[in-house]
Amino acid sequence: MSGRSENGGDNPEDRPHEFLVRDPSVTGRSSFRKRGGILNPIVKIGENNLADIEEPDVASIVDNLRRRYLNNAFYTYIGDVLVYMPPFSGISMYTNEDVQYYCENNAFDPDLKPHIYSFADRVYSNMLFWKRNQVVIMSGSSGSGKTINTKQFLSYIQSVSGGWDLSVTLKTRLAHLFNVLDCFGSAQTSDSIYASKYTSQLQLKFNYFGDIVSCQLKTCLLEKSRVCGPPPGESNFHIFHLLMEHIGSDGAAYPYLSNTNHTFALKVTLPSIQDSLVALGMPEGEKEHVINILTAILILGQIQYKTENDGIGVRVTNPGVVKVIAKLLGVTNSSMTDMLTSTPHISGNRSIMMNPLSYDKAISKRNSLASYLYLRLFNEVLMSANKSLAGEAPEKPDDLNLTLDIVDGYGIKGGDLNNFAVLCCNFSNEKLHQCFIESALTAPQELYLQEGLDWDPIRIPDNRGTIGLFTDVQPASLMECIENECNKPGDTTNFQADEAFGGISSPYFMLSHEVENEFIVRHYIGEVSYDATNFHKMAKTGLPKDCKRVMNSSKLALLQRMFPDGAQSEWMKGKSSMCVSQVYVGAIDNLLKDLKNKFLSFVRCVKPNLSSTPQLFEDDFVEDQVRSSCLVETALIKQRGFAFSSDLVGFVQRYKCTHEEDRFRRCDGDWQMAADRICGNLQIDMDLYFVGFTCIFIKDSATVLYLEKKRDECIDFIVTKIQLCWKRRYINRKLGPHLRALRETLAQADKTKKILLPKMKGPFSEDINDYLDRIYRCWWASCLIKTLKKSDRNIVRIAIIAHSAFAGEFSVEPDLVKSGKPMNIHCLRMRSNYVASDQFDAATLLSTTNDRSTHGKKILFTAPINRLNRKHVVERGYVILTDKALIFLTSKFELYPQKTIFLKNCRALSLSTHVDTMIVIHQAEAGKDMVLDFGVTGIYHTLPEFVGNLYLASKKLSNRIKVNVYAERIRYNNSRKPDVYDELSFSAKKEKSTKLKPGAPLCTLKNKVVIFYGGRDVLH
Repeated sequence: MSGRSENGGDNPEDRPHEFLVRDPSVTGRSSFRKRGGILNPIVKIGENNLADIEEPDVASIVDNLRRRYLNNAFYTYIGDVLVYMPPFSGISMYTNEDVQYYCENNAFDPDLKPHIYSFADRVYSNMLFWKRNQVVIMSGSSGSGKTINTKQFLSYIQSVSGGWDLSVTLKTRLAHLFNVLDCFGSAQTSDSIYASKYTSQLQLKFNYFGDIVSCQLKTCLLEKSRVCGPPPGESNFHIFHLLMEHIGSDGAAYPYLSNTNHTFALKVTLPSIQDSLVALGMPEGEKEHVINILTAILILGQIQYKTENDGIGVRVTNPGVVKVIAKLLGVTNSSMTDMLTSTPHISGNRSIMMNPLSYDKAISKRNSLASYLYLRLFNEVLMSANKSLAGEAPEKPDDLNLTLDIVDGYGIKGGDLNNFAVLCCNFSNEKLHQCFIESALTAPQELYLQEGLDWDPIRIPDNRGTIGLFTDVQPASLMECIENECNKPGDTTNFQADEAFGGISSPYFMLSHEVENEFIVRHYIGEVSYDATNFHKMAKTGLPKDCKRVMNSSKLALLQRMFPDGAQSEWMKGKSSMCVSQVYVGAIDNLLKDLKNKFLSFVRCVKPNLSSTPQLFEDDFVEDQVRSSCLVETALIKQRGFAFSSDLVGFVQRYKCTHEEDRFRRCDGDWQMAADRICGNLQIDMDLYFVGFTCIFIKDSATVLYLEKKRDECIDFIVTKIQLCWKRRYINRKLGPHLRALRETLAQADKTKKILLPKMKGPFSEDINDYLDRIYRCWWASCLIKTLKKSDRNIVRIAIIAHSAFAGEFSVEPDLVKSGKPMNIHCLRMRSNYVASDQFDAATLLSTTNDRSTHGKKILFTAPINRLNRKHVVERGYVILTDKALIFLTSKFELYPQKTIFLKNCRALSLSTHVDTMIVIHQAEAGKDMVLDFGVTGIYHTLPEFVGNLYLASKKLSNRIKVNVYAERIRYNNSRKPDVYDELSFSAKKEKSTKLKPGAPLCTLKNKVVIFYGGRDVLH
């Protein structure tokens, strides 16, 4: 069955019903909403929008749909109407990547490929932008993919909206709900293996910010007559076949299942459905009661009757079956037997007499009980689910101010000899089709004319005649005739079409003269014939009142809740039966009344072929659907008219931020002029919009996308300006007095003396005071620096760097400041050259190098050192720091070129808090680190001076050296193996008081050198 699909969508055998999950750490649209896509661009095959076809007609639309369908493009737009053609295969179209792709791109982008996710994003955005309640109506023939689009639409809305712990609560419960509905409300037909047999209205409620706060599912028109026997070639509800699968039976022993056609295995199990019921709020102990009721319904079909008393009454020939049913339902055997074989009669003195039933009436009563047991169970499951989906009550009633309804109705059905249930389903489809005509076709044209547009009206097919046939035609409508025939007195159980409908005079109705009891109704899809033979049984399905009384007396609390009208005070009131035709009419009228004054959007589902075969496109079959669905008229109106419209007030309020003059000004005057001013400021071509008396019309989605992008650009500026104004006012109010006192103090301050700034009190005062102190210290330091000569400022920079690197041990501040005197730079005692002049001349020695451009031209620092080699042996030498390199000399003043370090290769310096004469120089190349000791000079600030000069010289070469200060140990790499590290470990204890001399080995372990810091002398 790989070619069959779930309501025309993906193959249910490929995956169960699951909802897409987003990052649970982020809520709301911000979890996805970024610019730029993540998927590869899709090559456009055919027109994404049928309104872009040059001359839309039936042939061109069918040709465009064919090209798109055969190239796996299953969604197409007609303006704001979405057309879907099911693939009938397991093609993946609904992944997390798809959700993110459509979240990250604007729904109005004309280059965005059509998809149910882009459609959902547009509906959701319109709800938030214009604060209007939305309705989405899924329509099409049976098996065309309405239900799968409902689920995916809902999945996308959940992914982009926030609120109510969506990743856990709502998403999980809705997944359970749809699994339950697929079993309790769907059946296999010739068109679909998951054909919904009810009309659903799923209502999501949002707060002002677009977060879901509650969810409710309303259903009507459940085809309960299917319980007692589905039409030929179709199955009963899936839950019964799931029950048979659980007990290992083929259902042949149960008459309600013996003639059904169920040819595929469900991917859920009965225990999983029971768990779903519990997850939806049903008490744990009642999940077994649900199975008892379902089993009792099937066993009811096994009851057999035999006439007695000359046909006046009946008796049950298999009383053991009745006993089993009574036990399953928790009622007494006697009350169950009396209910199935007799009917109560209430006399004038309110006494009850039991009258026997005829054979036909006994069969009818048994079937009515089975049908109503299932209907009431279905309604109870939904009631329990709605309680669990209701969410938390809002703190204020105004919190629930936006709704989004998703309507998924029966698929309209054609063909020959359909039953009463199909008649009611097709009537509901006629009403929904009328909604589409009025909302998408008629209303726009009327609005164009009202707003002063030069518009030549396009003729629209009208189905009001067919709807009038059902409810309004005189002297009696079709539904009234059915009701009158069912309410006739007597025991008539056969419905006679000639007699019942003989008074109907309508061009949309015709009695057949070829087949007995057949009549024909002209629907918008064409002529459909109906067999009226069993109309009486299916239409007069009110449950007898004694059945309600017995069910209410059950020991099962679930049955008592299912039949509250069976209480003693209720069951004796009213008629025992009623006609269901008016119930259907009232239900669909209530549904449409609930959708009134909401903005309607439509998904039109079109089947590519009659046999539900993948990659098969039947032109004639699709052409009939294109004609009946008014797709040509829709394309013409969208092409010649405008794709989008808005009232002027809403448009100006939304986009006035793009006009600099109107941005922060109230517009109380001419809204037309304001809208014109906005469009003119954005340089929108006048052919792309029209400003009417109360509305503005926009030609295409590209213009809407342009408006949205310009608005987004202005929002950041506006938010920043609002925050700036608020912060400025806050600062002036909270910090004004303190800032004025601070200004007066600084105005009288002496630049050569430190002063104490006034301290602020209050919230965040500590952080603010520290921040102001830092600013003042920087300002005061710059004032002191300016008192120096330019030649001496570098010495101060070296001292400051050394002060920072040595964690304050090398203090420069006491000697820098003299009370009332300018800074004395000579107090720092920096010599730069710590080598005796009679030993060697560094400048002369540097001039002998081969390349002064790489070794440097300016000498910054010279000093004697001790260097630790790879064998952990101390070597005496000298170091020369130039503006480009560190040059090392041997103890005999000979150049040591292999050890030269270029400053651009110097990566970091490592110092110890225990020894203030040692340093490790780390190079970028592995194995080239250098360990130096400056204690030879006997002057404590030699190393700080060297660090300051080295840091500044490297900084001029755009190489910022990192200075690391450690306590106990320093790791370095001075071996020929890049991955082998040595370690300097500092210890305060010394086992032997031997003096370390050049050339003498230190106390070493494997890859470790121990340095004793009892005194200043370490390596020298």
